[in-house]
Amino acid sequence: MIAENLYHANLKITGDGLVTLESAWNLALAEPAQTAGQLLEEARTWAGAIGDPFRVPLPDGSYEFSDRLTVTAIEFKPVNAGVCRVIYSGTGFAAAEAGEEGGILLQPVAVGETVDSRDLDGALERRRRFRLPPGADDSLIPRPGGVLEWEGGAFVCTVCTVTDSGVAGCEFEVTAREVTTFQLGLTEHGVDEDGFETRRAVWFVSSEAFEEFLAAHPVGGAETWAGDKFLLLSADSKPFGKAGYEVTLVARKVETRCLSKIRSESFAGMTAAGIIRRKIVWNARWRVAAGDLPAFFGLTGTTPADWPEANCLITDVTPKQLSAMEYEVGIEVQHRNNPGLAARYSNDDRSDLPNRYDLTVDMADFHLFATMAGYQKLPDGKYQPITNWNCMYNCPFQVSGWLPANMVDVTFRCLVITISTYEAGDIKSRIEALANWAMHRVTNEAIGGISGSYLKLRQTCREVFSDSGELYTRITRSYQRAPGDYVWNYNYWDAQ
Repeated sequence: MIAENLYHANLKITGDGLVTLESAWNLALAEPAQTAGQLLEEARTWAGAIGDPFRVPLPDGSYEFSDRLTVTAIEFKPVNAGVCRVIYSGTGFAAAEAGEEGGILLQPVAVGETVDSRDLDGALERRRRFRLPPGADDSLIPRPGGVLEWEGGAFVCTVCTVTDSGVAGCEFEVTAREVTTFQLGLTEHGVDEDGFETRRAVWFVSSEAFEEFLAAHPVGGAETWAGDKFLLLSADSKPFGKAGYEVTLVARKVETRCLSKIRSESFAGMTAAGIIRRKIVWNARWRVAAGDLPAFFGLTGTTPADWPEANCLITDVTPKQLSAMEYEVGIEVQHRNNPGLAARYSNDDRSDLPNRYDLTVDMADFHLFATMAGYQKLPDGKYQPITNWNCMYNCPFQVSGWLPANMVDVTFRCLVITISTYEAGDIKSRIEALANWAMHRVTNEAIGGISGSYLKLRQTCREVFSDSGELYTRITRSYQRAPGDYVWNYNYWDAQ
């Protein structure tokens, strides 16, 4: 049989003025029950009988029998299919003298009547006097600050005056105030394993106020009794007699603090020169107050401040909400020389498409044949000007006559600029603009910020979506700049 003590020696005062103790145990079988009544049968065997010594729980979870308290009533209450609750009532007891049979109960007895009064705030205050026989256990005397059950209601003892009557025992007068919620003892202060301040308090809560009390203290919510910026970590309860519950609240202070920084280093291969390549990653874990969370936005791509290793880059920031008051934030930091880091973050940029253009620059060969310059080659390998040659239509450049002879059959290196722009809408909506661009081969303007005479080489387009999901047409156009200070001849090129 597995036994767990729920509460022990709670004081009760009945309507006829008797003071008794109450203790409760939860019992469960070590092995699954074979029959429906097995648990109750074994619980009755374990519980013993009226007149047995009271069970006193020990710190290790076991119990011992009292030599001054005896059981006066036993109640069995099934909790569920696997647990049965045993509730003892008891009082003081004196063993029989040698040679005598039995013993006597040493129970406090009321003297006079109960006096009830109301405070200004409407709370019920109750007072009564009792006589305790000599030799009785003093645990039957209420202690100021202790909770007791009086005629079924929950009261806290505010005053208990004890008068010693010598051999006749003693008398005590109890003054108690009816309560629904009452903090038992002082708040305990501590520090958890992460170095955060903690507060722990134990409350008595009556059965009527229990649900309302739990609703007012949700886990993760603010706890003003603990102090400023404290949140509730846990709320555990157990029965406190039949009048209510003992509720233990544990709260922790909310602060922004780094909990850990862990460095990992892994082998990433060798270079062609035989140098070892390593991947270095730091992972930090932060506890962050909700009001401080915006300070962790926009950190990716920046250099971390006060980091234990130089030349690093923040690559990931992951907040996880723990409650309305705080978050846990994970931060990944990688060394800038980590293999594959640049490739990991080379995603296609689709931001700010209406206001941007993409530019690439290349070189291309342009070969100037003899006829383009106005010459023909003779059998001896020499060149002579072509008679009636018209430079306005036969030369690729705008000139007034034959080109210099040293330019004949020369290959020029020309700058090629490719520029991509983004226009809202699909390709069908851009057909006219695309056709107009292709009507003329030559344009004299600044392309990519470089002025000159340009030959239109090619035009392509495709549909893309922006980062916000809007449809655009990406138009890519390539331009070849004329060599030197020459200007392309639009008469020549438009006829090609």
